[in-house]
Amino acid sequence: MLAETREPSDGTPDLSMTWRSATRAQWEALFREAGKTSLEQSWAYGEALAKLHGQRVERHVISEGDTPLALLQAFRKRYWRIGVTRILRGPIWRVDPLNDPRAALLCRDIARRYRSRPLDFLSWLPELPQDPRSAALIEAQGLRRVVTGYASAWLDLRQNPEALLAGLHGKWRGALRKAEREGTVVARDLKKRQRQAALLLYDSFRHKKRFVGPSGEFIAALAAADKDALLTLSARRDDKLVAGVVLLRHGASATYMASWTGAAGRAGQAHNLLLWRAIEALRQDGIQWLDLGGLNTESQQGLARFKLGLGGKVFTLTGSYL
Repeated sequence: MLAETREPSDGTPDLSMTWRSATRAQWEALFREAGKTSLEQSWAYGEALAKLHGQRVERHVISEGDTPLALLQAFRKRYWRIGVTRILRGPIWRVDPLNDPRAALLCRDIARRYRSRPLDFLSWLPELPQDPRSAALIEAQGLRRVVTGYASAWLDLRQNPEALLAGLHGKWRGALRKAEREGTVVARDLKKRQRQAALLLYDSFRHKKRFVGPSGEFIAALAAADKDALLTLSARRDDKLVAGVVLLRHGASATYMASWTGAAGRAGQAHNLLLWRAIEALRQDGIQWLDLGGLNTESQQGLARFKLGLGGKVFTLTGSYL
């Protein structure tokens, strides 16, 4: 099924773990089967990073026999004699890493491959929960944590609309009802120029609010690599544009990137209606999970409260290691 067999970079055959490359169709099929997946491990994200930042992308399906255990996308670049590999929110696990003993072997093989020489460095944000067992898996490879864990929340879109509505916090649901009563009109941006305008507004909002996130140019490059990835919606009152939202689909998951709004949009609670309509659109498209795109309760308390109002399940990753 898979295209190319690879061995650990130290040259020692590992009979239990097989590294193979995959075609895009094979990768996308396994990625979607995994269900809950990170944007950073999607094929299109890798293509965008390679195009705009000159990274070399490696993708592997790591298996035991014929059983895939994980999908791994790594970004590599050399600076003279120094090699730097970054793994962002990977691998995508096909097993429970905290309870399956094969996860330790897999983490060992990842560290061996990307730290095989003295001047090879691995920067790794593993898709592992904040848990002593997660730290033990990574620290056993000689890596140390340098950044505390990334936090976000997953919203389960497999629930029916009634359950999703019931899961909203009371104030959030009240704001949604207000937006519906006041006649705010929300629609998908289906035309190319509408999506381009949405990304320009996204970039303007990103700079104004000084939040960390991919640029509009990067999102456009990602959308060019996957025509089904980008979802933008706009809200209008009295036929005037008052707010917008940007999301990215990847496999059976999606990530909420950002919303923007003006005074009229804030007064009419357009944000709430936009995100609710986006959730409806994602469910119609067969998306099962929505990553709310990060929670920063220190510098972006208002935005964090807004996201938490959706009733998703909060998670924190174990951190970044070097």
